[in-house]
Amino acid sequence: MPPSHPLALKYLYGGIAHCRPGQSLGPRDLPDYELVLVIVGQVTYQVGKATHHARPGSVILARPGFHETYFWGPDAMTRHAYVHFDIEHMPDDWPPAAKWPVLYSEPNPVIGPMFRHLIELIVSHPEWPATSPGAEACRFLECLMDILLRPVRKSRSAIQHQIPEPVQRVLGLMRQILDDEPRRAVELHHFAKRAGVTEKHLCRLFQNALGHSPMKTFRLLKLQLALALLGRSNLAIKEIADRCGFENPLYFTRCFTQTYGKSPSLTRASLLDHQTPPPNPLPPEITPRIYW
Repeated sequence: MPPSHPLALKYLYGGIAHCRPGQSLGPRDLPDYELVLVIVGQVTYQVGKATHHARPGSVILARPGFHETYFWGPDAMTRHAYVHFDIEHMPDDWPPAAKWPVLYSEPNPVIGPMFRHLIELIVSHPEWPATSPGAEACRFLECLMDILLRPVRKSRSAIQHQIPEPVQRVLGLMRQILDDEPRRAVELHHFAKRAGVTEKHLCRLFQNALGHSPMKTFRLLKLQLALALLGRSNLAIKEIADRCGFENPLYFTRCFTQTYGKSPSLTRASLLDHQTPPPNPLPPEITPRIYW
């Protein structure tokens, strides 16, 4: 796929607005693009026949041609940040503007700090309403818009599924062993003792949280470390096997091939050829510390 052309802006300006209780803005026909971040208070945004209720932290993304009205909350002052901009060239890989959401009620948490930084950039460049902003500002706004328009898909993650505390304690022990003494012989009862539960209950917790038993999870962590070392180090495969706690290099190769579909040597060759590494069977948050 050819690279997308970067965002180019005709102009960019914005600021912070304080609105009295019950105040309204509009109706008006919007001539450009506008991002609104609600900081304090409640906002009702009406565009066409649709009505959106925005609470603090919400972001409104308005587009040219919107027939819109803002109604500020009736009980208290409302404060919001706003950014107006017009586009000279839109990145090719953005979805059509007609399909953009109007309201982001729970945007990515980085949007708030990024919005504040954007306002600071605008304040430090009072010439932008009359001149095109530089490439740095265009890149920053493009990044902010990318996060809004192409949110990361939620996956089966440790954060999302709230890994139980006993499982977290055992994962910590597994990482510690891989760090300090990877060739140490470990059995299930060692993990159950660290977790403070029975072996049977620990197996059930691991299966529900990660889809694997504790012992298999430990082996997968070792193989995940081996995969990283194949791509990031010059260690021989036998040395990698030893570093990851496999005394027998042949057993290491068999386990690795069963998990990733290729032998360690073929996997290293594909990584050096800049091919995409094979997916890990564990969630991305469950990763060993990588050093050698």
